Amino acid sequence: MKKFIMKALALSEEAYDQIEEVKSLEDFNLELTLKKKVHYCPKCDKETMYVKGYTKRKISHSFLLNRETTIFYNCRRYLCKHCRASFTESNPFTLKDQTKISSYSIISILNDLRPYNSTFSDVARRYHISVSKVVDVFDSYVQIPRKKLSRIICLDEFYFNSHSKYKYAFMIMDFEKKIILDILESRHTQFLNSYFYSIPREERNNVDYVIIDMYKNYCDLASIFFKEASVCVDPFHVVKKINDSLNIVRKRIMRKYNDTHDSKEYKLLKYRYKIILKNRDNINSDAFYYDRILGFHTNENRVLEEILKIDVDLRVAYQLKEMYIQFNDQEELTHNAKKTRIQLESIIEAMETSDIKEFTYCANTLMNWKKEILNSFVWINGRRLSNGPIEGKNNYVKKILSNANGFRNFDRARNRIIFSQNQFEKFSLTKHKKEIKKPGKNRGKYKKKNQKG
Repeated sequence: MKKFIMKALALSEEAYDQIEEVKSLEDFNLELTLKKKVHYCPKCDKETMYVKGYTKRKISHSFLLNRETTIFYNCRRYLCKHCRASFTESNPFTLKDQTKISSYSIISILNDLRPYNSTFSDVARRYHISVSKVVDVFDSYVQIPRKKLSRIICLDEFYFNSHSKYKYAFMIMDFEKKIILDILESRHTQFLNSYFYSIPREERNNVDYVIIDMYKNYCDLASIFFKEASVCVDPFHVVKKINDSLNIVRKRIMRKYNDTHDSKEYKLLKYRYKIILKNRDNINSDAFYYDRILGFHTNENRVLEEILKIDVDLRVAYQLKEMYIQFNDQEELTHNAKKTRIQLESIIEAMETSDIKEFTYCANTLMNWKKEILNSFVWINGRRLSNGPIEGKNNYVKKILSNANGFRNFDRARNRIIFSQNQFEKFSLTKHKKEIKKPGKNRGKYKKKNQKG
């Protein structure tokens, strides 16, 4: 048993003077005294072995599952006879700034907080300590600085908290390495201008591509601070814009049948609309099933044809959508910059001359973003430039915020997200000086129950 204890505490035979197990049915407790040895005064660097006194410290050291482990450590306080300064002896259990929890427990807690589905409460229960203590450990040793901007960066926002000062936070990500470079508290233009202005111009000029969604403020921001970079719009958002236009056409036509809700046309437009939003290549022509609206066995391809028969505008809108999908899905080997530009211009022209107001408006949008759409037809290591990596991270961010029931402290949330999502992110074993915890409100006056008058 003693060998097991020594291994758990990383102690050698020569390191301790006394070690005993304190009997308990539920907990595993140890009483420990280290051997007396020469110490050097931190003030004058002189040797001393003079003991001023002992203090019993209670140190949490949870190395056993489902059992709380505590070290009752008889800590010596040495006195330097040269400068009369006193100091506590060094020990292998705790870090310099932590006296109530062992370094082993701190490392284990931080490692257990790395998974996205881990919470402060879960870790607190596992290590038999309070939630506030776990939060304090995390705030003290995980404070992640901004990373240097990479060659290709993705910019996007995510919903943070409705009760915070800024509802949407802003994320910067490396497209190639798929690591989060930084998370900012707000996506507001003034906030972002101040942030990017603080980054050296030489670093900003090393950025070759900036990938954004179809948000004008981000485009203006990129053109101001990344003059050497090409601004690319995320292909998914362009396709979504076209699908949204098609869906608006579908709703407009469906409203013509508001007085005949029992008609086949209304029901197809109401309940089978997802088929027209699917890519033509994804339509299943092999699987047959009984369709209750049509009243016979059919497949998706036949249902699609029945929907497109309802109105000419809907058929033309669907053809325009498919035209862009085919254009968007071109591969790296078949890409030619001049040919791609001509194809895009012909699609925009087809939308403008379709006499469908929803696609006329869509054509104006594509024309305004034509340069950024064409810039996105660049492949890096077999992958086309897109905001796919940052959108994937946003899904995990939502899960982290949801599992925690939201964060009010942005700095803590930022460190938690980056620590969890960056694969090789490290933590420090030196306590950071920056205080993450926000000061609470001062306690107001209150009247005691037994107070008279």
